Amino acid sequence: MIDLDTADPAEIEAIADRAITAFNETVDRDTAELIVAKFTLDGTLDANVVGVDQQTLDATVKAFENRMTSECLAPVGLTLNDYLDCCDEADLPAIRSLVVKGDWKAIAEHAQRIRAALNNEGDE
Repeated sequence: MIDLDTADPAEIEAIADRAITAFNETVDRDTAELIVAKFTLDGTLDANVVGVDQQTLDATVKAFENRMTSECLAPVGLTLNDYLDCCDEADLPAIRSLVVKGDWKAIAEHAQRIRAALNNEGDE
């Protein structure tokens, strides 16, 4: 078993890439869309429904978190927890949709707006 907290991000990404490829090759389009829609709505994924073991699912989620952090959040000095703490819960489905689509630019722009708001809060 891989320790996701200490594993090389490239190893985690490789696990995620294999899982996503297998998902795309084995799950029919309608089912895949339902799984993605449910995740987008409530943020939950079931390993059995997705067709992988829990560790593979966890590694895939971690790969997305790592990429979001390194490409969008860290450049503006935010952690994933900082970012999520500043997001309105009503916006989370839209954010999850951006993650699924890989729209890192939109997430980075949102993170920049959050950083600016935090900086302005500190100036008051």
